[in-house]
Amino acid sequence: MQTLSDRHAVVGEIGPGHLRFAVADIDELVIDHYVNFKTSDFDSIELALDAYFKSLPGQPGKISLAVAGDVTDNQARISHLSWTFSARELQNAFAVPIVSLMRDIDAVSSCVPTLPPHELVKLTSPSPQSGPKGVVLLDRDLEAAMVAPNQHGWTVLHGRVGEMSFGADSNEELLLVQAMRHGIGRIALKRVLTSTGLTALYDALRLRAGLDAPSWSAFDIARAALSAEPDPIAHDALRHFANWLARFAGDLAAAYGAEGGIYLSGSLAIELREILRSEAFVESFSAAGGPDGFTRSVPVYLVTATNLALRGAALAIS
Repeated sequence: MQTLSDRHAVVGEIGPGHLRFAVADIDELVIDHYVNFKTSDFDSIELALDAYFKSLPGQPGKISLAVAGDVTDNQARISHLSWTFSARELQNAFAVPIVSLMRDIDAVSSCVPTLPPHELVKLTSPSPQSGPKGVVLLDRDLEAAMVAPNQHGWTVLHGRVGEMSFGADSNEELLLVQAMRHGIGRIALKRVLTSTGLTALYDALRLRAGLDAPSWSAFDIARAALSAEPDPIAHDALRHFANWLARFAGDLAAAYGAEGGIYLSGSLAIELREILRSEAFVESFSAAGGPDGFTRSVPVYLVTATNLALRGAALAIS
């Protein structure tokens, strides 16, 4: 098989539900030969990559993967899945000299400073300023990072925000959290501000109303809430969720000093676009900064691009 140009790489977004692969021009960050596999169709990352490689006109010389999970010392572990693999294992399996592994939040965050206006929806009115930017990745997990300017460009610093505790702000919220928690102890943000958190919230509201909880996904709930004849409980769930997300984003802006803005990304954030554009979301975000009003000067954006992890993976080896 002919080898692809050394200015091209196979890039991937590896998650517990999907495996997205493409060939990227690492100079122009242009994506081609895109596929979206179901993770459940494969027993390992090697089998998935092998299936993708067979569809290509040439053998890649570089692989760069953005992983929904942890990457330590070039060893990756996928969240909610038993898969683990290393850069060295992939190099040996496919005779590819260069393999890069990174967390998906790092890949997404690295693209944020250069996003064009048509890939952003402005949710709050303040004008953008220079300074750190906060990036939130909202999907099955909750991840966040700060992108800070330096002499040579930008530095990405990520944390473990999903492990932070969620704090109820009213008696109603406390009752909902108790129902979502299913036991004694604190509830982490990763069990609240995620797709599974939205499902748990909707189920708790239905049970409180004396109704059975259907087996709906977060996307089913969002569509039911925003349909022409909205489901009132789904709409209430989205109202609570958007309020909680706004408070978290405001706290994140204050913690990071994110004068450059907060950027909400991920498939769940895109699905919630209409509720995030509401006045209630803006008010909750502005109030989160406390009496000094720092967050009132911070713009919030919804990132509409769906391939940032792939572009960030390409950027990592450009």
